[in-house]
Amino acid sequence: MPRAVCITNIAHEGPGLLGVLLRNAGYEVEIIEAFRGEPWPAELGERDILIVMGGPMGVADIGKPEFPWLAPVVELLRQRWERGWPCIGICLGMQLIAHAAGATVAPMRDANGQPMREVGWGALRMVGTDVITAGLPAEMEVLHWHGDACALPAGAQLLASTTVCAVQMFRLGRIVGLQFHPEIDGATACIWASEDAEFVRAANGPGGVERLQMASPGVAARTEALRRRMLAQVVRAVTAA
Repeated sequence: MPRAVCITNIAHEGPGLLGVLLRNAGYEVEIIEAFRGEPWPAELGERDILIVMGGPMGVADIGKPEFPWLAPVVELLRQRWERGWPCIGICLGMQLIAHAAGATVAPMRDANGQPMREVGWGALRMVGTDVITAGLPAEMEVLHWHGDACALPAGAQLLASTTVCAVQMFRLGRIVGLQFHPEIDGATACIWASEDAEFVRAANGPGGVERLQMASPGVAARTEALRRRMLAQVVRAVTAA
C-alpha cells in the first residue's frame, strides 16, 4: 500500500480532512510529529506522498536550534521537487516547498511597511484553469492563517490568490502548495484561535478570537463540500501517473 507521510510542526495541526481523503484513496496515512523529534522514513519513494503541514515558525527560522527539523524537511522537499515526486504543502508547508524551489518567502507588509496578517475565514479567488480548480466557483470561502507569503516558484502554475496574498495555491506537476487551510473543521479552528490568540488579535483586533470562534462552526459546515472537492482534486493531481 502506498503511503502518505504527513510531517507536522506543532500540535493540533494535522492533516484533518486531507487525511480522510487520502485514506479513502487507498493510502496509508502516517503522521510524523517532527516537532517532537520523530524521524520520517528514509525510504519514502515515488509512489508515496510527502505532506508538510503548517506551524507558527517560518522560513526565517530554518537553522535555529529550536527548530532542528526544518532544514532536513527543506532538503527532502528539494530532492522530491527535483525528481517530480508527489508533495503537498499547506501554509508553512507551501512556504517550505517554495523555498526549496528557490522562490522568495518573506513577511507580508502593507504600503507603509507595516506587518500584515491574513487570519480567519475569507474569500479565495481561483486563477487559471486546472484539474484542481475544475468545478469550483470563481471564489470560495476558506480559512486563512499566516503572516508570511511566498513568490511563485519558477515553472509553477498559479491557481488561487487573495487581495493581500497573490500566491495562495500553486502546482508544478505532482507538487501542490496551498497557503490556506481547506483541511480544517470548525472545532479545530476554535482550538487554534485559543492556542494562537495573540496572533489572531494582532490580525483582527481585541475581539478577534471570540469572533473567529463564533463564526467557525457555521462557516466550516457551509464550506465543507467545496473544500472536500478541492482537496480530492489535489489528491488526484499529485497521484496522477
